[in-house]
Amino acid sequence: MRRLISTARFFFLASLALGALSCGASTQSRESSSAQSSEDAAVEDSGKRLSGEFDLISLEDAYRQDKTQSQTAFSFDENGNFKRQDRSRIEEGSYLITPQSELVLYIEKVNSELRAAARVERYQITDQRDDGFTLQDGPSRKLVLRKR
Repeated sequence: MRRLISTARFFFLASLALGALSCGASTQSRESSSAQSSEDAAVEDSGKRLSGEFDLISLEDAYRQDKTQSQTAFSFDENGNFKRQDRSRIEEGSYLITPQSELVLYIEKVNSELRAAARVERYQITDQRDDGFTLQDGPSRKLVLRKR
């Protein structure tokens, strides 16, 4: 009986030690992956700026059949600030354009409430003209904005 209790204690302590080691390894891998993603999040500013008010006139999505018209307006200023407004939501923050013509939006406020951390959205500028520009959001979504 004594030997059975000793064996049970041994296996119990061994399983606790194994569980503790597993948790430590998991935590370390999460920390290293978050450090990598913060490095990936660093972007270079080209110094280019947008200026003016734009309406979203077309939103094409290869995976959605719904082609409803959005009443979304964007405004950009020379200081790197932007505002996006639709029927029920106003998002504000800062933006930059990378040397690879990528528009990076940092959404810092939603409906005038400051977020705990900025949400980042990235769009490739695929067509830029005097009256507007086109943004590519991944392989399937395209947003066409025209100046007011």
